[in-house]
Amino acid sequence: MISEKLKMYSHLKQFTFLDLNLVTRNFRPESLLGEGGFGCVFKGWVGENGTAPVKPSTGVTVAVKTLNLDGLQVIKSGLYDPL
Repeated sequence: MISEKLKMYSHLKQFTFLDLNLVTRNFRPESLLGEGGFGCVFKGWVGENGTAPVKPSTGVTVAVKTLNLDGLQVIKSGLYDPL
């Protein structure tokens, strides 16, 4: 069952933090789409093949969500485990 789920998502691309930094143009404030209980959402762009950052307003638009470990929603959901 787990191996079937892994096969289903095997085509997904894993991005590094450096990739995400480039895609969102260093998480600039003008790229900010919104903010919620878990963190901020930034707008970015990747190439048509989904593998590399491209100039703003070209390629495919993506949303990159950051996780705010100090956020109230994170603490309520149990995602945060203070030492």
